[in-house]
Amino acid sequence: MDKRSTYTVSLHCSCLLSVLFLTLATATRMTKGCMDAERDALLAFKAGIDDPSHRLSSWRRRVDCCRWSGVVCDDSTGHVVQLNLQNAGNMTLESVEAALRGEISPSLLSLTHLDRLDLNHNDFEGSRIPAFLGSFPKLRYLDLSWSNFSGAIPPHLGNLSSLRYLDLRSYDLTTDGLDWLSRLSSLRYLDMSGVNLSTASHNWINAVNRLPSLRQLYLSSGCGLTTLPTSLSHVNLTALAALELRDNSFNSTFPDWLFELPRLSYLAISNSELHGTIPAGFGNLTRLTRLDLTGNSLAGSIPADIWSLTSLTLLDLSHNLFTSRLLPQIGNMIRLSQLTLVHCSLIGSIPTEIGYLTSLTDLSLSGNSLTGQIPIEIGNLSNLTNLDLSHNLLSGLIPPEISKLSNLITLDLSSSYLEGTVSERHFANITKLIVLCLYDNPLAMRFHHNWVPPFQLQTVKLDAIKLGPTFPTWLRSQKSIMDLDMSNTSIQDAVPLWFWKNSSSSSIMDINLSHNQISGTLPASLESMSCLMFLNLSSNTLRGHIPALPSNLQALDLSNNSLSGSLPWTLSPFLAYLFLSRNYFRGSIPSDICDLQQLYALDLSNNQISGEIPQCWHEATKLFFVNLANNRLRGKIPGSIGNLSNLEFLHLNNNSLSGRIPPSLRCCNRLAIIDLGDNKFSGDIPTWIGQSLQNLEVLRLRSNMFSGNIPMQLGQLRDLQIIDLSNNRLSGTVPHSFGNFSAMISISKSMSSTISNNVEFVLSSFVASESISLVTKGDEFSFSTILNLVKSIDLSDNELSGVIPTEIGSLFALQTLNLSRNSFGGTIPAAVGRMKSLETLDLSFNELSGVIPESFSALDSLSHLNLSYNNLSGVIPSGNQLRTLDDASIYIGNAYLCGPPVTKSCVDETNVDFVEEENKTESDVLSFTFGIALGYLVGLWSVFIIVLFKKDWRIFYFRVMDNLYDKVYVAFKIRIARLTMD
Repeated sequence: MDKRSTYTVSLHCSCLLSVLFLTLATATRMTKGCMDAERDALLAFKAGIDDPSHRLSSWRRRVDCCRWSGVVCDDSTGHVVQLNLQNAGNMTLESVEAALRGEISPSLLSLTHLDRLDLNHNDFEGSRIPAFLGSFPKLRYLDLSWSNFSGAIPPHLGNLSSLRYLDLRSYDLTTDGLDWLSRLSSLRYLDMSGVNLSTASHNWINAVNRLPSLRQLYLSSGCGLTTLPTSLSHVNLTALAALELRDNSFNSTFPDWLFELPRLSYLAISNSELHGTIPAGFGNLTRLTRLDLTGNSLAGSIPADIWSLTSLTLLDLSHNLFTSRLLPQIGNMIRLSQLTLVHCSLIGSIPTEIGYLTSLTDLSLSGNSLTGQIPIEIGNLSNLTNLDLSHNLLSGLIPPEISKLSNLITLDLSSSYLEGTVSERHFANITKLIVLCLYDNPLAMRFHHNWVPPFQLQTVKLDAIKLGPTFPTWLRSQKSIMDLDMSNTSIQDAVPLWFWKNSSSSSIMDINLSHNQISGTLPASLESMSCLMFLNLSSNTLRGHIPALPSNLQALDLSNNSLSGSLPWTLSPFLAYLFLSRNYFRGSIPSDICDLQQLYALDLSNNQISGEIPQCWHEATKLFFVNLANNRLRGKIPGSIGNLSNLEFLHLNNNSLSGRIPPSLRCCNRLAIIDLGDNKFSGDIPTWIGQSLQNLEVLRLRSNMFSGNIPMQLGQLRDLQIIDLSNNRLSGTVPHSFGNFSAMISISKSMSSTISNNVEFVLSSFVASESISLVTKGDEFSFSTILNLVKSIDLSDNELSGVIPTEIGSLFALQTLNLSRNSFGGTIPAAVGRMKSLETLDLSFNELSGVIPESFSALDSLSHLNLSYNNLSGVIPSGNQLRTLDDASIYIGNAYLCGPPVTKSCVDETNVDFVEEENKTESDVLSFTFGIALGYLVGLWSVFIIVLFKKDWRIFYFRVMDNLYDKVYVAFKIRIARLTMD
């Protein structure tokens, strides 16, 4: 054997021995397993844990702990170095049920080589973070996020000098300070989002600024921070790459020190009450890839250097107060994939340079004041999946280049001034479209009747554009629609049967075809539409009966049609809104309606429903709106209506209901509107209305047979804005407490949130309008959209007497005051002239006397006045507004009034001032005159008898009469001559 062969054999033997040695060494270590002390520590930890999902089932004493689930050991030493017991999932029901529960045992301190501890998304049942967790000298990774710890974060965590990653996200943790953070000099990642840091708000930035290695900082989701210094004397965070401070309350201007973070790539300070302008300086952040400043009050222009950030992939400045334009430099941001500038007061046009942003997948510019046309260059954005230009002032045609957006999923161009015709060519290549919203534009859609769209839509919002007159046939191919709104689209056709069949086989949940001229009848049954929850066919010309309805229906609006027959007796148990008003339904109200436990609103008004209101209102306790007005109902209001504790609106007007108002109604203490007018109710107006219904804002009891006095307790209704008790048999006086109606005193105070927010309450596409009929300006009007602005008192056509209380003059916001056709006496209070908002004042057909107060001249809003048929006297006052009320009939029946506009003039101002006094002493004057006449006759006859029988007296009498005649004749001639000369 030669040397070379010997060398080869030796080399092979050496390699074999090395492999054998390594194998034996490995086998020796594997047979050794984990440390006994560490295994015992882990088992002690397991003993204090409830493990419902059996994640720790492998933790058995006879099994090497390095093979246990979640346990990682060091390959060379066998020590436990990682404990990964995080709960899989993200707050799903399954993950919550699988969470570990219990307490963390201090036995873990035996794991002296532990460098990673991850317990996130478990449930430690509100216990505190153990202070001993700060005693792991080698720990580099600690994640306790969303694990239901509570209380203060122990400052002992500051002892973890090797820690690089710390995640304590929670809504239940607090801290007494953050000084302990400054000892974590190696920390690179810190997330304390949701933790209540309000007590550390004054110095949080100082603590964080001492972490030179920090790369990612997240203090978001309501940490309660209120301080964000605009400048720092020294910025030590030069390694920081990500800074997220969302959802705080800084109330600060934009901080300049952020521009001294050269490595910053992600900045989010959204919804944190920033205000003022954004200073220049973004040009320094050349590595910035994501910028989110949404939901603040930032104003002024968007800095030009933002448009120069060519590394940006996301820019979101939505919901601010900018008055800025989109600059042409926007074309430099070629890496931008998401541009969201929603509701930030943008003006001007969309620059054509937008077409350079070929990486864009999401372009959202909705809710601004952008003008001009949609640039054709938008067709270059071939990667775009979402295009939202809605709620702007855009005009012109929709460019056909939009058809190049082959990846488009959502297209929303609604609520602008786009015009012209949308046709097949706009959608030729858009095969992935799911959401189409073009509503509220002067657009028309015209397709060939055989056109089959290349997409399958799920959401179709085309309301208030022109689709008709025929029903759109292109919908026939759409099998995936879930939400369809084609209301107010000029359709003058019947709904084809294929539409209902398609809807039955699809997952459609919401159909709105309201405010068209759709005719014909509905299918006999819609029960197969198992997913349908909202159906709105209101304001059409449908006839026939209500079909059998789907079992999951939540809202049904068939109002304002020509439907007839009886009301449905079988309704979905999930029904929340039922609107059947303004049809021709007959019969009685089904008692099954009372069993609808989810029912919120019921409107059966303006039909021909008869019978009594069912005595069954025990289950529908969520009802807050009930309108049964304008029907043929009779009988009494059932006492069970008092079970409707959430009731806010009750309309039973214009029926033939009788009896008294049931005492149980006082339990409905959330009532804001009660309208029982135009019925046959009798008895006293209950005093408890003023005592129990403190939220009442409209009380309308007109045209009934109520008698007795007006309760003084009504004055406790501070929020009352409309009270109409007219055309009843009420007697007595007007309570002085009427001056306490606070809502009628303050001009700036309109109806409370109850009515102003619920005049129109909306669910999906369903709207129920609140409406009240009132007499004002001499005519009856129906108020709906401006109901929350109306303030009125009408007590007319009763048997009220006494004087008008002066307290009414303090109702400065009152617009209508009608006290006509009663028996009020005394004078008109001068305080009425202080009611600056008064538009209508009717005091006619009473027994008022005295002068019209001069203060009436100050009623600048007065447009309707009626003081006729009283006993008023004196000069009619004049003023800026009173001069316009030149109809003399408003003063007719007051014989002693004078001055414009009546024909009687006030000749002698002095006499006019004393007319009232002369009227009062008229009987005295008549008595005096009668006495003078009687004395004159007696004296005359005495002289006549004497002259008749004594001659010398007779001669003397005739001589005196001749002389008197001569003097009178001469005086008369002189007077005539003077008048002729004049």
